[in-house]
Amino acid sequence: GRGIDATTADKAAEKAAVDAVVAKVEELTLRIKSELDTSDLFAPPPPKQECPICFLPIIGPLHDSTYLDCCGKLICFGCAAEKRRVVEATNVKRKEKEKRTRTKVIMMEQTCAFCREPLTTSIEEMMLRAEKRMEVNDPLGYKHAADFFRTGARGLQADA
Repeated sequence: GRGIDATTADKAAEKAAVDAVVAKVEELTLRIKSELDTSDLFAPPPPKQECPICFLPIIGPLHDSTYLDCCGKLICFGCAAEKRRVVEATNVKRKEKEKRTRTKVIMMEQTCAFCREPLTTSIEEMMLRAEKRMEVNDPLGYKHAADFFRTGARGLQADA
């Protein structure tokens, strides 16, 4: 007699477990259906990001742009290269003037093309800037900091 009671109890417990799973699946199905009903699947895509200097479209942070860790802006490679070229050309002219006039001239330093903050080359300063960008929930700030560790850039130990 006891074996039959145990089997009946096991079947009842199994049925209760199956009913709980079915209820959870039905709840998830309803939630997904409501999310799909409220979302506009055929809405136009968000506008492409533009370089804040020249207003040309930027495909994405991995393709044709430079992330500025001082202000969190993403600028195109063209604007970043032009800024470097202008500073280097100006410094060459200033060195020539210094030789000609034998007077000390002040050299231009490399600054951010957007906010004019001096660029940094030290890993400590770059990590501080990345932390500041992460404090304001800048997703590219998180990516920038993660890339240092992912690639082992700037002398950091690469992730295994």
